[in-house]
Amino acid sequence: MSLLLYNFVIFLSLPFITARIFFKSIKDIDYRRHLRNRFGLYDFTKSKKLIWFHAVSLGEVIASQTIVKEILKDYEIVLSVSTPTGLREARKIFGSEIEIVYAPWDFSLFISSFYKTFNPLALVLFETEIWPNMISKMHNKNIPIILCNGRMSESSFNSYKKLSFLSKNIFKKITYAFVQSEAHKKRFHSLGIPLNRISNVGSVKFDIEINDSPSRRLHKKKIILAASTHINEDEIVVNAFKELIKKMSDIQLIIVPRHPERSESIKDLLAKHNIDSMIYTKVPTELEERVIIINAIGILKDLYSISTVSFIGGSLFREYGGHNIIEPASQRCPFIVGPYMKNFEDILTLFNNENACIQLKSKKDLYNAFKTLLNDDNLRDDMSERAVKICMNGKGSTKEQCTNILKIIRGDKIEIGNSNN
Repeated sequence: MSLLLYNFVIFLSLPFITARIFFKSIKDIDYRRHLRNRFGLYDFTKSKKLIWFHAVSLGEVIASQTIVKEILKDYEIVLSVSTPTGLREARKIFGSEIEIVYAPWDFSLFISSFYKTFNPLALVLFETEIWPNMISKMHNKNIPIILCNGRMSESSFNSYKKLSFLSKNIFKKITYAFVQSEAHKKRFHSLGIPLNRISNVGSVKFDIEINDSPSRRLHKKKIILAASTHINEDEIVVNAFKELIKKMSDIQLIIVPRHPERSESIKDLLAKHNIDSMIYTKVPTELEERVIIINAIGILKDLYSISTVSFIGGSLFREYGGHNIIEPASQRCPFIVGPYMKNFEDILTLFNNENACIQLKSKKDLYNAFKTLLNDDNLRDDMSERAVKICMNGKGSTKEQCTNILKIIRGDKIEIGNSNN
């Protein structure tokens, strides 16, 4: 009955969801391209050995690529995403190696159409993609449903608890969940997944190459990187930078908005503050301008390697929840985050406990945090070394998850090294 009610609500919402797609396509036309995918319509020739892998957006596509490539050695893959940035990055990473599509909206008829087209052997969900119809359809077809790199923030947990009349039955249908921490494990269990079907295996994001020789020392000026910023955060960063240049003449600022289409509006913002800037679509060979705006995705790693300090966006306002902090750590770039990091709460705790980053109590503190790090070479070096050690200690999750995901798909018994079951 609860699933019928859910489908009824989705059905009533379809005109508004469709309108929202067209509204978003004003800034990014790729939102309305392949719109038929959203209704479960695809052009594909059936495969007998196909796995459905769902990674919602840009960050998830990047983080999940090693797992996808490992599964690809034994099976064909259809990778579904929900955003244009995720779709573009997936095509950049995988090319024609796999089928890349927009995920169908979670309405029963659309999910059934997807299933009839692709006939997958298993469904692998990355991080927190819990969709009632998607999971129920695969469960009814006796198809394994695997949650990998699973995370469940406290706010999401509370939301699911309020909808327990629907969610508890859905979570029970998940075949196995590989999660990032004990806190996530407890939350998923409380939501309905039995303990013997959940394992804490850490995060795949720690399985990243450590840069032992970053190139920041090649630049004469100190570089501040504002990474993955959102609306309203740019203003705070720019105000902090304006105060800094009154006392430090040898600094530059690089702003990388989370959504590249905002680059022009950031340039306008800087112009209002009488700060000249230039927009680039790649890492410039010469950093001549006082402020550089990057209108591109997928190059943050290179930017962290040349930056003196960094601020991780999406963390100054509650609605965003923060972005990847392991990437700057792997590039030995000292980083600052805001008060709101629900998407990385357990990972951030590791860094906070070792004084391997700076977390602001208030967005007003950004200027002082920049000033402190820029003026203290030893603090930056110590902080980056502690951050690298955390990354090294966290390695191994990708291999463990890949090995056991493939065993579950084949129907073999799995053995989890880090499990506390």
